[in-house]
Amino acid sequence: MQIQIISGLLGIAFIVVAYLVAVKKKLHLLRGYNQQLIRKKRQKFINLVSSFYLITGAVLIIVPFTLSWSWSATALEIMLILNLIILIYVNKTMVEKD
Repeated sequence: MQIQIISGLLGIAFIVVAYLVAVKKKLHLLRGYNQQLIRKKRQKFINLVSSFYLITGAVLIIVPFTLSWSWSATALEIMLILNLIILIYVNKTMVEKD
């Protein structure tokens, strides 16, 4: 039961972050990204990250209500791994090399 509550709250937090990044352009909320070095591809970066957080948040909210608690834990683990993959992808492809 606790993992389902954590998953739901984390999903809501991800949706709020997606909104703040996409609409309000609050990029300082995203840690681990080199936002200062992303100049030319800034809008692509915002679209990628906000879409990822929106989808992740929706999945983390829906999974606890539709599947068992073990799937909630699995969804949290998968979202963590996907977040790391997105972080590596952005830092490798979108960051301008000086």
